[in-house]
Amino acid sequence: MFVFVKEAYRNIVQTGSIIESSPYLARKMMQFIDFEKPLQLVELGAGKGSITGHLLDKMNFQSKLSGFEMNPVLFEELKKESDPRFVPIQDDVMNIARYFKEGSVDYIISGLPLANMGGLKKGRLLNDCYQLLKPGGCYIQFQYCKTDLALIKRNFENVHCEFTLLNLPPAFIYYAEK
Repeated sequence: MFVFVKEAYRNIVQTGSIIESSPYLARKMMQFIDFEKPLQLVELGAGKGSITGHLLDKMNFQSKLSGFEMNPVLFEELKKESDPRFVPIQDDVMNIARYFKEGSVDYIISGLPLANMGGLKKGRLLNDCYQLLKPGGCYIQFQYCKTDLALIKRNFENVHCEFTLLNLPPAFIYYAEK
């Protein structure tokens, strides 16, 4: 936990929070994922892996999870996850389309601080995520306030929002289906 806090202190704009996501938030984000079938999952802003571990615990053995983290210190922590179904990627999420074919991803789980990103960058990222998702695939994003709900609704057909108090700070979770 102290590694994350230290990195947040260095660059809060990049981490988006001073504390890692709670297990309750992770479970709330995963509640609509069908883990029974083989899946291609992508996690954006994986940090030290606080959500990553929960995803791996639920995934079947044929599923794959790729986790993006560009902070080098957090990435070193993320690489400690030795599950063969997990591929850590140290790169900017704006390069996501280099790693996956269009229509090849089932779920994109994002802890990115969208509120700290510029509008054009956000729009391009959401468009890329939409293109990479399979029909019926889902982009799952949490935020501490609803600043980007309207933007997400413009990019995805079916969006609903839930809320959890069991995170510091409490968070909104968007489920955006292609």
